[in-house]
Amino acid sequence: MKKYICIALAAGALACVATSGCGKKAPRSGAGAKPVFAVLGKSIHPYWSEVEVGCNAAAKDLGVDVNFVVPPKEDANLQVSRLQGFIAKGVSGIAFAASDPNSVIRVIADASDRGIPSVALDTDAPKSKRIGYIGTDNYTAGHIAGETLGKILGGKGKVAISTGSLSAQNSLDRMHGFEDALKHKFPAVKVISLAADKEDGANALSIAQAALQAHPDLNAFYGVYAINGPACARAVQGAGKVGKVHIVCFDTTGEHMKYIKAGVIDATVGQRPYMMGYKSVEFLNRVKKDGAEKALADMKFSKDRKLDTGVDVVTKAGLEEYRAKLKELDIPVSGW
Repeated sequence: MKKYICIALAAGALACVATSGCGKKAPRSGAGAKPVFAVLGKSIHPYWSEVEVGCNAAAKDLGVDVNFVVPPKEDANLQVSRLQGFIAKGVSGIAFAASDPNSVIRVIADASDRGIPSVALDTDAPKSKRIGYIGTDNYTAGHIAGETLGKILGGKGKVAISTGSLSAQNSLDRMHGFEDALKHKFPAVKVISLAADKEDGANALSIAQAALQAHPDLNAFYGVYAINGPACARAVQGAGKVGKVHIVCFDTTGEHMKYIKAGVIDATVGQRPYMMGYKSVEFLNRVKKDGAEKALADMKFSKDRKLDTGVDVVTKAGLEEYRAKLKELDIPVSGW
C-alpha cells in the first residue's frame, strides 16, 4: 500500500477553539482592505481545529484575513445560515464543507452571482457552483480502509459501519469505496449494519454498543468519521472484546493515537486537514488575484477540478515513525 507523507500534516489532539459562529469577526472587504476569506466547517471537533490551524498559517503567509466558523454539530440548515452571513458581509471568498451537499446549492449559486468565489473542502458539493474541491479523495481512502480491514480479518468476517452522516458526500464516498474493496477483494467480509450518529459523541457510543449487543458474532467496526473510531473503541473496551472486534477508522486525533497505542484501534486512515485548510485559503487568494482558471492550473487541480490532499495509514507498528515525522515538521503532537 502506498503511503503518502505530506509536509503539511497536522497532528490530532489540538484543543478545539471553534464554537458556534466563532472566529474573528470579518471586516467587510473593500478597496485597500485585506482580503477576507470565510471557512465553514462541519462540527466542533479537534479535526476542524487542525483545519483552522492550516487556514491561519495560510493567512499569515499570504497577508490575508480568515473567518473560521463551525456549528456545534452537524446542522445543514445552520450551515446555510452561516453561508448567507458570509455573503452579507461581502467576504472575498468562501471555503465550505457541506453536511448536505444539496442544501448549499442555492446559497453557493447566490455567492457566485455576487462575484464571491467558493471552493469545497473536506467534503465535496459537486452540484453547486463551487469552483473546485480540496481534500481527500474519499472513495480511494475508503477503498484503502476496506483493503486494510479485509487483511486484518483474514478475508472473512462481519462488519458494522458507523458514520456521522448519511448525506454528506465524503461519508457516502468512503462507504462506497470501502464496500467496493470488500466486494472485489474480500467477498467473505460482509457489512451487516450501518448507522449514523449526526456527529454526536453520545450517540456514536450508543450505536456502537447496540451493534455489539445485536451482533454477538461481530468481528469489526468501520468508523467513517473522526468521532466514530474512538466511540467504537470505547464500546469494544467496555464489552471486553479488545482483539476480538477489530477497528479500522478515519483520522488521527490524540484520542485515536491513544487507542492505537493500546491496541484497541487496529488502523486509522489519516487525512491531512492542515493541508485542506491551507490550500483552500491559498486557492481563494489565487482566484482573487489571477482568476479561477489560472488558479486551478497553477495549483494542479485534476481535470474534474479536484485537488487530492492524500492520506496516511497509521498502525501501532508505525505509530512512533508517524509521531517523529510530525515533530520533524514542527507540527504539534500531544495527548498520545
